[in-house]
Amino acid sequence: MKKFFMSLLWVLLFAALGAMYYYQTTFDKRLGNSDARSKSIEDRYQTYTDKQHDFDVLLIGHRKHINQNSQNLSDLQNELKQFKNQHSNDLFLINMRIDSLASIVNANQAALRSRVDDVDSKVTSLRRTVTQNNITATQQLTTISREIEKMQSQILALDSTTVKVKQRR
Repeated sequence: MKKFFMSLLWVLLFAALGAMYYYQTTFDKRLGNSDARSKSIEDRYQTYTDKQHDFDVLLIGHRKHINQNSQNLSDLQNELKQFKNQHSNDLFLINMRIDSLASIVNANQAALRSRVDDVDSKVTSLRRTVTQNNITATQQLTTISREIEKMQSQILALDSTTVKVKQRR
């Protein structure tokens, strides 16, 4: 029974490790995606910076280009905010799942400990009962052996008495 609970604990441990591995790999994929998105944002920002410099040098006073660049900048800032929010949400969800998994593992561990303690107390009680029964049986066997010896001695005494009475007749 104890081996079963230990096996169950190992299975739960490997399941927890598998879940952690799964969450880590999905987190790594998201980090890869976020790196790719940040690279594209950096490229766009660098393009924007280059364009702005060109516009400043070549097209000073052209309001149309200035408005377009400011719109691009606000779009980039919005994308950066969205990226930051998504990353924060991802980390929050991962932390929640890890905490949930830890609480489940702790609850299972506590339940397993209580079951092991119950089994240990039952085994101890059984050992006491078996020991007590063994002592009682030994005492009863000793008593029976003594009674058998007494009966044998009485039978021998009767046999010797009957033999003497038969010899007298």
